[in-house]
Amino acid sequence: MAWQDLKSESTEDLVTYISWFTDRDMREQAQDAFIAFCFRFQADLAKKCRVISRNRGYDQHIADDIAQRTFERFLKYPKYVFDKKKAKDYDSGIKFYLYRMAQNMFNDFYNEQHNPSPFTGEEELIYDMPSLEALDARPEKLKEIKEKYELVQKALERLSPKHKIIYLTYQQYAQQGFKLPRALTEKLRTELQLTQATIQFYKKEAFDKIKEYLEIYGSK
Repeated sequence: MAWQDLKSESTEDLVTYISWFTDRDMREQAQDAFIAFCFRFQADLAKKCRVISRNRGYDQHIADDIAQRTFERFLKYPKYVFDKKKAKDYDSGIKFYLYRMAQNMFNDFYNEQHNPSPFTGEEELIYDMPSLEALDARPEKLKEIKEKYELVQKALERLSPKHKIIYLTYQQYAQQGFKLPRALTEKLRTELQLTQATIQFYKKEAFDKIKEYLEIYGSK
């Protein structure tokens, strides 16, 4: 099916087809739906991005690049859910959703220029503690590391597997002054089937439990 054959499909159906992109058997139809989706909203999104770009002191080329980034992000995460309280109809809701996404893309662009991200986009969830076998350290330091390692393991054993993944992922990638990349937090939400608020709650529980174990047992 060519993308032109989908021009008369409702936007809601196009979004459904786009969500099939990760399915190899349905990828071609998902790509066609995405092209039809872009043609439907590209003029409106480009206009909005040019206004935002002008207000932020950027040129039209930046605006058009951000519009393209916005569509690419939607292809990767087509998670829109229509809410009648926020928009009068599905198409209007999609437009507002794309506008918000574009605002985030402009923020990301600004940070790229003024405060480059340490993340590469290749970050993955961490499921298990790292191995200490190849660790090169002085014997006394190695003993200290192993003791802490074992305490962290014991603390995590008292929590759920989801707590463990959240703790290890944040412990691996969290850096001062930077939030975890959106792609990684999206992976956490999708993989663990949790809201971001619940992830933050689990994260606090895990870090608090480990701090408790280190304070109680690490002093012995």
